[in-house]
Amino acid sequence: MRRVRSTSQLGMPKLPVSDTTNAELSATPAEFSNASQFQHQREEADPVRNGIFIGLAIALLVFFGSMIAVLMMHAPSL
Repeated sequence: MRRVRSTSQLGMPKLPVSDTTNAELSATPAEFSNASQFQHQREEADPVRNGIFIGLAIALLVFFGSMIAVLMMHAPSL
């Protein structure tokens, strides 16, 4: 025999229902445009990073040029 439990909660007190939303209850800071919790990264010119990217670009060009040279090679005729 199974015991059936009631889904009504007669012993629970009734909570008041409010028509206000969370946005209406929260206080807006005075400097709302500056309210981000993360600092914004400043755009600064980094010469080391730019040099690394230029070096990588040159290395990629040399690599692709060598691959093209290898693909264009022909075996010597016998």
